[in-house]
Amino acid sequence: MEEEIIKIAIVVLATAVGFTIAGVAGFGGGVVALPVLVWAFGVREAIPILTISQLFSTASRVWLHRAAMDWQVIRNFSIGSVPFALLGSLFFVSIDTAVLVRILGVMMLLFVVYTRMPIGRNFKMKLWGFIPLGSATGFASAFLGIPGPFSSVFYLAYGLSASAYIGTSALGMSVIQIPKLVVFSTNDLFVFRVLAMGVGLGLLAGASAFLGKVILGRIPEAVFPRIITAMLLISGVVLLVRG
Repeated sequence: MEEEIIKIAIVVLATAVGFTIAGVAGFGGGVVALPVLVWAFGVREAIPILTISQLFSTASRVWLHRAAMDWQVIRNFSIGSVPFALLGSLFFVSIDTAVLVRILGVMMLLFVVYTRMPIGRNFKMKLWGFIPLGSATGFASAFLGIPGPFSSVFYLAYGLSASAYIGTSALGMSVIQIPKLVVFSTNDLFVFRVLAMGVGLGLLAGASAFLGKVILGRIPEAVFPRIITAMLLISGVVLLVRG
């Protein structure tokens, strides 16, 4: 019993820290919380728990940054993401993801190198590019649970401000959770403990998103891309170690 309480306390702390970071950087909640959830509950319960809590977190960020969102980006991202989130969810219920987690970690580190090179600094994302980006992100979200680091580079390369990026990407992520929830529910992954932990951590994630917005308001716009680069580096290392 004491061990269970300690595990839950660590999960709560990781969720609060992770989703506060997500409120500032637009991602990071899953990167911080998922390894702890896997340790506490196993991967089969960790991904559904994170899916529920992410829905609360992204909905909070959408509301907090609603005035700055880019609806054309959201439309194109959703066109690509919804069917591939469904496909990724179907893969998740039957396939081991350990190798893909390491691949995603390597990708994050490559993105750090890419953003520091002239070709990366000068890259401009086109509106149509959010359709294939949504496809890749939707699949990664359903399969690995942590797509945020992958897409952040492209949102910023499109030219969105910090607030517009966080609100727009959050709504895109909210849409992705819907097919995941459908597939997970039809495969009996939403047992009572998963639902209870998901909702509880989701409420905490929503409050953490508000704290993240307060912190974001104190960060100069020019410093924001450096925060994203640092988060990509940390994400890549964490995924490699976790994998």
